[in-house]
Amino acid sequence: MKIKNKLVITVFILIAFAIAFSFFQRNDRTEKQEELEKVLVFFATRDAMYLEAEERAVNTSALYRNTMEELINGPANSTLSPTIPEGVKLLNLEVEAGTALLDFNRALAENHWGGSTGETLTIYSIVHTMTQFPPIKKVQILLDGKKVETLAGHMDLLAPLEPDHHLIKKPQ
Repeated sequence: MKIKNKLVITVFILIAFAIAFSFFQRNDRTEKQEELEKVLVFFATRDAMYLEAEERAVNTSALYRNTMEELINGPANSTLSPTIPEGVKLLNLEVEAGTALLDFNRALAENHWGGSTGETLTIYSIVHTMTQFPPIKKVQILLDGKKVETLAGHMDLLAPLEPDHHLIKKPQ
């Protein structure tokens, strides 16, 4: 009878260890999935003269996509203005040879408020938000998987764009 009791206790202890090990492994995977990184997201200043960065913490599991989603969501700071129109969705995002290919739905053009300044701020908010990441040097904006000449008639979007640092508001 003593051997049977020892066997039961041993099996019980092994099961307890297996459950504990499984629990810690699951928590370790969850923590890795929830790692955050601070990024900059660029929005228009209220006077529509510059872009200004707002810091966000985004999940690193899909860092570039999550950063763009923050731009689409708009600013948290009431002194900044959104640069992305309502209804815009990021359909696809790929990075090839230093160029981020960002494919948006047509709402980026169809819902855009227009004007050369508005178009410039929209485009460069996307460019600056993405080129903060070292592997990305340029951004190609696509609509529904295709290159477009322009969003609102003022800027050429057929070639990938590099940042324009003159548009960034200098700290005072």
